[in-house]
Amino acid sequence: MGERVFGLSVNEVMAYAAVANVLLVVVLAGVNIYYAWHSKRQADATREQVEASNRQAEIAEQSLSLLRKQMDVQRTADLATVSLQIKVATHTIDDWLKRIGGEGFPQLPEEIRILPADFSLAIQRANTIDQIVAENMGAASLYAGKAEANLETLRTQIPAQAETWKEMRAAANNNLNIARYKLNVARTRWETEAGVPEKS
Repeated sequence: MGERVFGLSVNEVMAYAAVANVLLVVVLAGVNIYYAWHSKRQADATREQVEASNRQAEIAEQSLSLLRKQMDVQRTADLATVSLQIKVATHTIDDWLKRIGGEGFPQLPEEIRILPADFSLAIQRANTIDQIVAENMGAASLYAGKAEANLETLRTQIPAQAETWKEMRAAANNNLNIARYKLNVARTRWETEAGVPEKS
Protein backbone atom coordinates (compact mmCIF):
# COMPACT_ATOMS: atom_id res chain seq x y z
CA MET A 1 0.00 0.00 0.00
CA GLY A 2 1.35 3.43 -1.04
CA GLU A 3 1.75 6.45 1.13
CA ARG A 4 -1.35 8.35 2.20
CA VAL A 5 -1.81 12.00 3.12
CA PHE A 6 -4.99 13.06 4.97
CA GLY A 7 -6.39 9.72 4.02
CA LEU A 8 -5.71 10.23 0.33
CA SER A 9 -3.29 8.46 -1.90
CA VAL A 10 -0.50 10.37 -3.59
CA ASN A 11 -2.28 10.09 -6.94
CA GLU A 12 -5.48 11.53 -5.43
CA VAL A 13 -3.53 14.37 -3.82
CA MET A 14 -1.89 15.08 -7.19
CA ALA A 15 -5.29 15.01 -8.91
CA TYR A 16 -6.77 17.40 -6.36
CA ALA A 17 -3.74 19.67 -6.67
CA ALA A 18 -4.14 19.68 -10.47
CA VAL A 19 -7.85 20.57 -10.09
CA ALA A 20 -6.94 23.32 -7.59
CA ASN A 21 -4.35 24.67 -10.05
CA VAL A 22 -6.91 24.66 -12.86
CA LEU A 23 -9.43 26.47 -10.60
CA LEU A 24 -6.76 28.97 -9.57
CA VAL A 25 -5.90 29.59 -13.24
CA VAL A 26 -9.62 30.06 -14.00
CA VAL A 27 -10.02 32.51 -11.08
CA LEU A 28 -6.89 34.44 -12.08
CA ALA A 29 -8.08 34.52 -15.69
CA GLY A 30 -11.46 35.83 -14.47
CA VAL A 31 -9.72 38.49 -12.39
CA ASN A 32 -7.60 39.49 -15.38
CA ILE A 33 -10.67 39.59 -17.63
CA TYR A 34 -12.52 41.72 -15.06
CA TYR A 35 -9.62 44.16 -14.79
CA ALA A 36 -9.28 44.29 -18.57
CA TRP A 37 -13.03 44.97 -18.88
CA HIS A 38 -12.85 47.60 -16.12
CA SER A 39 -9.84 49.26 -17.79
CA LYS A 40 -11.69 49.27 -21.11
CA ARG A 41 -14.69 50.96 -19.44
CA GLN A 42 -12.41 53.57 -17.91
CA ALA A 43 -10.71 54.12 -21.26
CA ASP A 44 -14.13 54.45 -22.95
CA ALA A 45 -15.28 56.91 -20.27
CA THR A 46 -12.06 58.90 -20.65
CA ARG A 47 -12.49 58.94 -24.44
CA GLU A 48 -16.09 60.14 -24.03
CA GLN A 49 -14.91 62.88 -21.66
CA VAL A 50 -12.27 63.95 -24.19
CA GLU A 51 -14.87 63.97 -26.97
CA ALA A 52 -17.25 65.99 -24.77
CA SER A 53 -14.44 68.45 -23.99
CA ASN A 54 -13.62 68.73 -27.69
CA ARG A 55 -17.30 69.38 -28.49
CA GLN A 56 -17.44 72.04 -25.76
CA ALA A 57 -14.27 73.64 -27.14
CA GLU A 58 -15.78 73.66 -30.65
CA ILE A 59 -19.01 75.21 -29.35
CA ALA A 60 -17.01 77.83 -27.41
CA GLU A 61 -14.97 78.61 -30.53
CA GLN A 62 -18.14 78.95 -32.62
CA SER A 63 -19.70 81.20 -29.96
CA LEU A 64 -16.57 83.35 -29.85
CA SER A 65 -16.53 83.58 -33.64
CA LEU A 66 -20.20 84.60 -33.65
CA LEU A 67 -19.54 87.18 -30.94
CA ARG A 68 -16.63 88.61 -32.96
CA LYS A 69 -18.86 88.85 -36.04
CA GLN A 70 -21.57 90.59 -34.00
CA MET A 71 -18.99 93.02 -32.62
CA ASP A 72 -17.70 93.71 -36.14
CA VAL A 73 -21.25 94.32 -37.38
CA GLN A 74 -21.95 96.60 -34.41
CA ARG A 75 -18.70 98.52 -34.96
CA THR A 76 -19.50 98.96 -38.66
CA ALA A 77 -22.98 100.23 -37.75
CA ASP A 78 -21.53 102.57 -35.12
CA LEU A 79 -18.97 103.95 -37.57
CA ALA A 80 -21.66 104.65 -40.15
CA THR A 81 -24.10 106.13 -37.62
CA VAL A 82 -21.56 108.49 -36.06
CA SER A 83 -20.27 109.61 -39.48
CA LEU A 84 -23.80 110.34 -40.65
CA GLN A 85 -24.77 112.17 -37.46
CA ILE A 86 -21.68 114.39 -37.57
CA LYS A 87 -22.40 115.29 -41.22
CA VAL A 88 -26.09 115.96 -40.59
CA ALA A 89 -25.29 118.10 -37.54
CA THR A 90 -22.70 120.09 -39.51
CA HIS A 91 -25.12 120.75 -42.39
CA THR A 92 -27.87 121.73 -39.93
CA ILE A 93 -25.58 124.21 -38.19
CA ASP A 94 -24.58 125.62 -41.60
CA ASP A 95 -28.28 126.09 -42.40
CA TRP A 96 -28.84 127.92 -39.12
CA LEU A 97 -25.81 130.14 -39.71
CA LYS A 98 -27.24 131.11 -43.12
CA ARG A 99 -30.70 131.69 -41.63
CA ILE A 100 -29.46 134.16 -39.01
CA GLY A 101 -26.60 135.59 -41.06
CA GLY A 102 -28.50 138.31 -42.95
CA GLU A 103 -28.69 141.96 -41.98
CA GLY A 104 -32.38 141.98 -41.12
CA PHE A 105 -34.28 140.43 -38.26
CA PRO A 106 -34.27 136.64 -38.87
CA GLN A 107 -37.49 134.71 -39.37
CA LEU A 108 -37.36 131.89 -36.81
CA PRO A 109 -39.70 128.90 -36.45
CA GLU A 110 -41.82 128.25 -33.35
CA GLU A 111 -39.66 125.26 -32.37
CA ILE A 112 -35.92 125.73 -32.50
CA ARG A 113 -33.95 122.50 -32.64
CA ILE A 114 -30.44 122.55 -34.03
CA LEU A 115 -29.09 119.02 -33.62
CA PRO A 116 -30.93 115.80 -34.56
CA ALA A 117 -32.89 114.15 -31.74
CA ASP A 118 -30.68 111.04 -31.82
CA PHE A 119 -27.38 112.94 -31.76
CA SER A 120 -26.86 111.95 -28.11
CA LEU A 121 -27.07 108.27 -29.13
CA ALA A 122 -24.36 108.90 -31.73
CA ILE A 123 -22.19 110.42 -28.98
CA GLN A 124 -22.59 107.24 -26.92
CA ARG A 125 -21.67 105.09 -29.92
CA ALA A 126 -18.64 107.26 -30.67
CA ASN A 127 -17.55 106.94 -27.04
CA THR A 128 -17.21 103.16 -27.42
CA ILE A 129 -14.70 103.66 -30.23
CA ASP A 130 -12.97 107.02 -29.64
CA GLN A 131 -13.54 109.08 -26.48
CA ILE A 132 -11.96 112.23 -27.91
CA VAL A 133 -14.42 112.22 -30.81
CA ALA A 134 -17.26 111.74 -28.31
CA GLU A 135 -15.95 114.63 -26.19
CA ASN A 136 -15.88 116.96 -29.20
CA MET A 137 -19.37 115.86 -30.22
CA GLY A 138 -20.54 116.47 -26.66
CA ALA A 139 -19.00 119.95 -26.70
CA ALA A 140 -20.71 120.66 -30.04
CA SER A 141 -24.00 119.56 -28.50
CA LEU A 142 -23.44 121.89 -25.54
CA TYR A 143 -22.74 124.91 -27.76
CA ALA A 144 -25.65 124.03 -30.01
CA GLY A 145 -27.85 124.02 -26.90
CA LYS A 146 -26.56 127.48 -25.98
CA ALA A 147 -27.30 128.66 -29.51
CA GLU A 148 -30.84 127.25 -29.22
CA ALA A 149 -31.33 129.31 -26.04
CA ASN A 150 -29.96 132.41 -27.83
CA LEU A 151 -32.31 131.84 -30.75
CA GLU A 152 -35.31 131.29 -28.47
CA THR A 153 -34.55 134.64 -26.86
CA LEU A 154 -33.98 136.22 -30.27
CA ARG A 155 -37.35 134.91 -31.51
CA THR A 156 -39.11 136.89 -28.74
CA GLN A 157 -37.26 140.13 -29.45
CA ILE A 158 -38.87 143.16 -31.06
CA PRO A 159 -37.35 143.89 -34.51
CA ALA A 160 -37.36 147.65 -33.79
CA GLN A 161 -34.91 147.16 -30.91
CA ALA A 162 -31.96 146.46 -33.18
CA GLU A 163 -29.19 146.59 -30.57
CA THR A 164 -30.83 143.96 -28.36
CA TRP A 165 -31.57 141.38 -31.02
CA LYS A 166 -28.28 141.94 -32.86
CA GLU A 167 -26.37 141.09 -29.68
CA MET A 168 -28.43 137.92 -29.25
CA ARG A 169 -27.92 136.99 -32.91
CA ALA A 170 -24.15 137.53 -32.50
CA ALA A 171 -24.15 135.26 -29.42
CA ALA A 172 -26.10 132.57 -31.32
CA ASN A 173 -23.75 132.93 -34.28
CA ASN A 174 -20.70 132.58 -32.02
CA ASN A 175 -22.09 129.45 -30.30
CA LEU A 176 -23.02 127.89 -33.65
CA ASN A 177 -19.52 128.53 -35.01
CA ILE A 178 -17.93 126.93 -31.94
CA ALA A 179 -20.28 123.94 -32.28
CA ARG A 180 -19.34 123.63 -35.97
CA TYR A 181 -15.62 123.79 -35.11
CA LYS A 182 -16.03 121.01 -32.52
CA LEU A 183 -17.87 118.89 -35.10
CA ASN A 184 -15.07 119.48 -37.64
CA VAL A 185 -12.48 118.35 -35.08
CA ALA A 186 -14.58 115.26 -34.29
CA ARG A 187 -15.09 114.48 -37.99
CA THR A 188 -11.40 114.85 -38.88
CA ARG A 189 -10.31 112.55 -36.06
CA TRP A 190 -13.12 110.07 -36.79
CA GLU A 191 -12.17 109.81 -40.44
CA THR A 192 -8.43 109.46 -39.83
CA GLU A 193 -8.15 107.45 -36.61
CA ALA A 194 -11.32 105.37 -36.77
CA GLY A 195 -10.54 104.31 -40.32
CA VAL A 196 -13.57 105.92 -41.91
CA PRO A 197 -12.95 106.91 -45.53
CA GLU A 198 -13.18 110.67 -45.98
CA LYS A 199 -16.25 111.83 -47.87
CA SER A 200 -17.75 115.26 -48.23
